[in-house]
Amino acid sequence: MKINITKSTFLEGIQIVSSGVSSRTTLPILHNFLIEAQAGKLKLVRTDMEMATIHYLNAEVEEEGSITVPIKEFSEIIKNLPDDKEINLYTDENNKFHIKSGKSKFWVIGTPKSEYPAIPEVERTNSVSLSPLELQDMVVKTAFSASTQETRYILNGLLWNNTPEKFEVVATDGGRLAVASHAALPSSNEFKIIIPTKILNEVCRYIAIAKPGKDDMIEVNVASNQVSFMMKETTFISRLIEGNFPNYNQVIPTKKNLGFEVFTKDLLASTRRAKLCIGEFGALVKFKLENNNLTISANSQKMDFTDELPVEYTQEAFDVAFNPDYIIDVLKNIATEKVSFSFVNASQPVLVEPVGDTMFKYVIMPVRA
Repeated sequence: MKINITKSTFLEGIQIVSSGVSSRTTLPILHNFLIEAQAGKLKLVRTDMEMATIHYLNAEVEEEGSITVPIKEFSEIIKNLPDDKEINLYTDENNKFHIKSGKSKFWVIGTPKSEYPAIPEVERTNSVSLSPLELQDMVVKTAFSASTQETRYILNGLLWNNTPEKFEVVATDGGRLAVASHAALPSSNEFKIIIPTKILNEVCRYIAIAKPGKDDMIEVNVASNQVSFMMKETTFISRLIEGNFPNYNQVIPTKKNLGFEVFTKDLLASTRRAKLCIGEFGALVKFKLENNNLTISANSQKMDFTDELPVEYTQEAFDVAFNPDYIIDVLKNIATEKVSFSFVNASQPVLVEPVGDTMFKYVIMPVRA
């Protein structure tokens, strides 16, 4: 293999494939990534056996070929090469990968492509297209509610539920729930799949790097055991999570006995202040509603905090307590000026909704004070 490429182009490609896959592996080959030169393109591939990223770069290919090299060491070399010089790369018969830029020369020991795990083919029998910016918005504003505990594997992903009526993205960790609703995707087939949060975060990271325009689309391909995302020169492939996602519709409150609206930024700031004086264990923030006033309070053995915000509330006095992180996470992801809280009682789940935006719903379980 022999190729010539600019530093900026190569670095962007390495950045796209470098994250997401797990570094915790007993297979040394998985610390490598695959570089393959073919027909005027450079193909970069990274996998951890659960997900894979494939990205194509423009390059001057003098001789086709392939090799895998350690991604951490290789990316550090490329970062530290001169900015204004073209990079020349070639392999020799001993699997050495030679890197030259100006007067600087490196070589690293590589491994043949034959030793790298095979990447599954993308199945395009059930494909839908949607705006990458809308996909990013739906994932970012729900994924924080997914579980990160390995023992709750079924909740380590986001449910994608496409029906003739609507398309929903859902995340929960058992103590909170986030739902994003969208018009039904124009697909001939309905689907209900659980996609690992990890790959969705990587897709969103890539969308931020790629900066798609309003007319750009991302193609999503759903198969029996895998999902793929294709946009421009990049493809992400991942296994699906197998199992039954909880019936989230049963958790969303339909009755609203009590409720109030408040300015989102004000409540976010107050809740963050409340969290400052809470200990690590048994942390909670208390809300008290009474006479058009919301009192936010928190305390520990060493500190105490209270704050008041004006709200329209004339019903009976009402007290409720929450994990402050749950409140903060939701408010950080609400873009509207005001947010509404709706209660059945102090022990039932509370419904949190952006005022004027019907796309997102959040459910939080109160904590016993």
